[in-house]
Amino acid sequence: MVLNKTSTPAESESRREFPFGALKFGILAVIIGVAVTVTQTIGLAGISNTVSQFSGCGSTVATRPIVGSTAKQPYHYEASPMEQYFIDNSEMLGLNEDSGNGTATCPLVFNDTSPVYDELKRYFEELETYNQLVKEFVPITYDLRDNIQLGETNMEQVCSATKIHPEGLSGVFSSSRMSNSNHAGRMEPILPVMRYHKICDDIKTSLMSMKYLVHDFYSMCMNLKKTSRTVFIDMGASLQFHGKKDSPAVYINSIFRKFGFKFDHIYAYEITKTEPAEVFERVPNELMNSFHWINVGVDPTPGAKLNPFTTLVEHFNADDFIGACLVKLDIDTSSIENKLYHQMRNDANISSLVDVFYYEHHVKQAELKPYWAGSAKGSVGESLKFMNDIRTNGVAAHYWP
Repeated sequence: MVLNKTSTPAESESRREFPFGALKFGILAVIIGVAVTVTQTIGLAGISNTVSQFSGCGSTVATRPIVGSTAKQPYHYEASPMEQYFIDNSEMLGLNEDSGNGTATCPLVFNDTSPVYDELKRYFEELETYNQLVKEFVPITYDLRDNIQLGETNMEQVCSATKIHPEGLSGVFSSSRMSNSNHAGRMEPILPVMRYHKICDDIKTSLMSMKYLVHDFYSMCMNLKKTSRTVFIDMGASLQFHGKKDSPAVYINSIFRKFGFKFDHIYAYEITKTEPAEVFERVPNELMNSFHWINVGVDPTPGAKLNPFTTLVEHFNADDFIGACLVKLDIDTSSIENKLYHQMRNDANISSLVDVFYYEHHVKQAELKPYWAGSAKGSVGESLKFMNDIRTNGVAAHYWP
């Protein structure tokens, strides 16, 4: 996703002015999920921070740039030991249960006899500090790309403005507790609760909280180009996108904006028929110039006109743009979601163009199953492995509430 050509000022200006019909993208966001079962059992002592290199899905993924470097180097993802523990011990922990109410995950995460209990406890304390620092961060009022020089010769100066701590996230989190990629930087470990850990205390209050997400804006900024185009694709937008102030989609856009990432285009797909006047009345003022309401259902057929991935692949490649590609998928129709997430996972032409991926994966997780009605399929263990696979394949994957 790196622009290797030197762009003219006119090209730089044009990145924000594509007609709606062209559906041009730049930073893309995705939420999707899939399932793979892991049965190997090892203890915490057997967990190592071995770098996992991915090279089986095409050179565009395998050659993502190291943060802060213009040279193409192999991408790698290193899972947190806590994340790896739950994946490797999924069978022993009962996480592969895919019948009935599924697995109760809070007792696993807060089990004081668990070999990862102390690390989880410290991580949750660090997470609270992170959320407080994000809350107190003075918003960046300009677009980061406007300060990037042609040739990207001043990236450290530009991107340092996004740090919530003088030492970046390494000043907030212990490196041994975070998952990390050399493209998107540090991110939260994938855990069985699939949400903010405080759902275990009060699920009604914490169910929609986004406080479990960790975004490394400095690392994402270091991969920007002056000519990068920024886009949010929301598959399953509904009016949750516009309604409450703390709705998840509004939060994602506001938090990226706070750190200087302003979306050129927001494409919101929703099958529920809604009057345009009602939709745009609820769109935040700062998003009006970039918001596109597409009031039809997503077609999961590969190559279909209304499959958002079709436009992505047909109009862009690794040399056209780079960015925190956010594609959100939250359709609540398993048959459609399954086809789309399989495309995301298995098609390198798609995954190589996506940087950040959010997905509400409806599986047999006891705490969340009541909110998913009959749409829960598969096990927590399968979901953990899938999300880990997506990260290993080059995309920063996060659970969506």
